[in-house]
Amino acid sequence: MSDADKLAYLDKVPSKRRPPRRVVLAIVGAVVVVAVLAVLSAFRNPVVGSASVLGLCLEVKAENVARDDQGRALARVLVATPDSTDVELLLPPPLPRPGDFLPLVVDEYKRGNKDYAVDAAKWAAEGPL
Repeated sequence: MSDADKLAYLDKVPSKRRPPRRVVLAIVGAVVVVAVLAVLSAFRNPVVGSASVLGLCLEVKAENVARDDQGRALARVLVATPDSTDVELLLPPPLPRPGDFLPLVVDEYKRGNKDYAVDAAKWAAEGPL
């Protein structure tokens, strides 16, 4: 058996070597730190209210920018909200035209910031209004 054959055989044998204990502890520690920070950020700025609003489609900026879980092409859309904020959203078909209204959900946080998202149930059932 030549040296090349021996090396090829060793490449096919699965390694049973475990990672060092320090590496395992470092990975576990990093996961714990990230989880603790995520929980603390949720407690420091909780959602205080949620509302359904309508947003006005200003323009469809780009189509086919990404794909959702079901493989549908998403489009980037600029939407004006009732409080005069412009937000960009990724929307699945059917695509709105400029001037169409979109059903949105707005989450208001304790510190005053707001998070806008498309009301998925209404969007899937009705599309643009």
